[in-house]
Amino acid sequence: MQPEGSIIELCHVTRDLDAALLHWTRDLGAGPFFVFDVPVLPGQLYYGQPTEVSMRVGFGFSGGVLIELLQQTNDGASPFLDFLRTRGEGLHHIMPRTDFDTGYARLSAAGHQVAYSGTMPGGERFCLFDTQTANGCYVELMELSEAMQGSLALMEKAHLMWDGVTDPVRGMERLAELAVD
Repeated sequence: MQPEGSIIELCHVTRDLDAALLHWTRDLGAGPFFVFDVPVLPGQLYYGQPTEVSMRVGFGFSGGVLIELLQQTNDGASPFLDFLRTRGEGLHHIMPRTDFDTGYARLSAAGHQVAYSGTMPGGERFCLFDTQTANGCYVELMELSEAMQGSLALMEKAHLMWDGVTDPVRGMERLAELAVD
């Protein structure tokens, strides 16, 4: 587990998740990736206004860093579509390991605005601060529950055990196999 304050995730936004998965696994050696569909979550806000965003995402490790590959699957207003329209595919956001409220206060005090926010099905809060003028991308804050940290630990375990070739893309249900090993 990365220490408090370190960057634990890089998110690459894409128009074609399958192509991104191929690049990150074959060309960069990241993975394996665990892919799943994220439905519209209730209470999503885009710059304070209600929105409905669904996406397909893949999570995999490269060394000690979590790589998120994200393809939005609808046309709801979002910083993901904004980024694709203005800059194209690429590094969209980073996520530090920090207490949600502490990080929120720090980024707010620095003058950054929340671009996107909501709540995960497990009740964990998340948000993306628009920090593009400071670092060229967004910063995500996420409450990391014990369940989420457990899933991340299993993904990292899969990365450490992976031969770099076999089953580079897996469904999220495959994490359960790692929990019994």
